[in-house]
Amino acid sequence: MTKTLVLVRHAHALSCYEASVGSDRQRPLSPQGRQKALQTAQTLRAQKQIPQIILTSPLLRAAETAEILSQTLQAPVQQETILDGFHHDAAVRDFLLEQLTHFNAVLAVSHNPCITYVNALLGGQVIPFSAGDFTILDMSDLQHPKLILPEQKK
Repeated sequence: MTKTLVLVRHAHALSCYEASVGSDRQRPLSPQGRQKALQTAQTLRAQKQIPQIILTSPLLRAAETAEILSQTLQAPVQQETILDGFHHDAAVRDFLLEQLTHFNAVLAVSHNPCITYVNALLGGQVIPFSAGDFTILDMSDLQHPKLILPEQKK
């Protein structure tokens, strides 16, 4: 049975100053970030990468990215504190591997550098993630994940 994990870095967000917010956690997506999240969602849908669940950091920019993905991909969103970018990369990896025992297709929205490191831990390659970028991992063999790079990263 095929198992896939899609890792997404949240899309571009406004600065605290631009958004008039007092906390990094409250930074919303910028208009270009909203557009990039929609583009990412459409690309994933076109590639038939439809998750059963979208797991997201509770930070606003990630949660907003996840909601845009959810609208296009028709998948439920669940906030997970471990994806907030403040947890050890190996713990995040282990959490995501655990999710794959419950779901066949998981999409996770998180932050850099965590998303880059988790991708490297699983896929064996350091791939830079710009805001809104994603990678796909074929997790059918959990001991030997296969990194599937989107066209823009090849």
